Amino acid sequence: MASLLSSSSTPVIRSPVDGGAIIVNCITSSSPNSHQFNLSLKPEHCLEGKGFFKQWFYFEVQNVAVGSELEFSIIDAGESTFPDWRNYNVCMSIDRKSWNRVSTEFKDGVLIWKVTASSNLISFSYFPPYSREKQVNLVHATTQTNHCTHVVLGLSEDGRDLNALVFDKHLDASLPSYYVVWIQHRQHPGETSASWFCEGVIERLLEMSEKPSSLLKSSIVVVVPNVNPDGGVRGHLRTNAKGANLNRCWGTMHGITAAGQTEPKAVEVEAMVKGMNALGGVDVMLDIHQDEEKEYVFISKSPLGCESATPELRAVRTKFEKILQKRSPDFLTPGPIDPVGYPEPPPGGANLNICSASVAQKFPGCLSMTMEHPYKGNANRGAPWDEGFTTKQCRDLGVETVNAVEDILPDLIRKHNR
Repeated sequence: MASLLSSSSTPVIRSPVDGGAIIVNCITSSSPNSHQFNLSLKPEHCLEGKGFFKQWFYFEVQNVAVGSELEFSIIDAGESTFPDWRNYNVCMSIDRKSWNRVSTEFKDGVLIWKVTASSNLISFSYFPPYSREKQVNLVHATTQTNHCTHVVLGLSEDGRDLNALVFDKHLDASLPSYYVVWIQHRQHPGETSASWFCEGVIERLLEMSEKPSSLLKSSIVVVVPNVNPDGGVRGHLRTNAKGANLNRCWGTMHGITAAGQTEPKAVEVEAMVKGMNALGGVDVMLDIHQDEEKEYVFISKSPLGCESATPELRAVRTKFEKILQKRSPDFLTPGPIDPVGYPEPPPGGANLNICSASVAQKFPGCLSMTMEHPYKGNANRGAPWDEGFTTKQCRDLGVETVNAVEDILPDLIRKHNR
């Protein structure tokens, strides 16, 4: 008996309401089971530079018969904000839980991939997405453990909560001083590896809470799962609801003004700064990001251009990097691609509109760092790791980063006296 509810046999592309972004130019079919999708990246308004960014994509294909041959072309990939798509492979899922990489070609400015449909509903994305609902569920589940306190630091432009999880319940009151560790994620909303990394951070902090560790006995640890929830829901790569690139809006800590960066003010950044100031500053600050073109995990050198980058602080940073490199196979992995990261600014030449540099300068002695993850695979680890950075790698890195912070506690410079 034929189904009373028969779906159309014409392929359709839809963008999820949370994080979705793509432009459909046309869909053609060379046969009933062979379809070609001509696509473009969706621009997002930006207050700086060209006035827009375009890079992130996330969409689903409906009404394709299992076994159909599908070919996708993003025709303006070469005109994207970060146009080096070499060695990048698209992410695909049929259940939006498990994501695999699809062999992808970048040719003449066009990003092309082909698949044989294993479901009549398939999702594709620049990197595995992490929905707002999933983030809120993580906050609720973590708070219910009673190992931390939930705090709303402020509201986003669209009125969404800027959640923070404060791990301070195991702080040893008999110690004469303590540290403040601040770990924040997704200033750039399309850098979704940060949310998967955050899962690992929280997982390790909860493990430490069961048998309080030296980190939780001596530190207040603040975890901000998402600094830019509006951008994530809107399917943006780098901007908030008003087009502000939040990681260029931190100069207000130092009275700097720059059109499109610190002016107009970004309420999300103001909330983070207010939270840090309420704690009397921070001793370790990790801002988690994702680099579109590099093929390894590294820490930006931006804060090393600050006046606060003393030889003593540089030594602490170097020790942290060496410890994390031993703990994680994905951090500064040695190999044929030299993981040099970004150039170090000249002395006094740090861009104080960038979070890690601004925080380092505001709170001298603070080990302030921007960690960058790849969208591409870790080529230095070889197969299968070179196919694409995975959510498991993100979580594992989050776990080991917390361990590395604990390892350097005796070497930290700035601390809070009671």
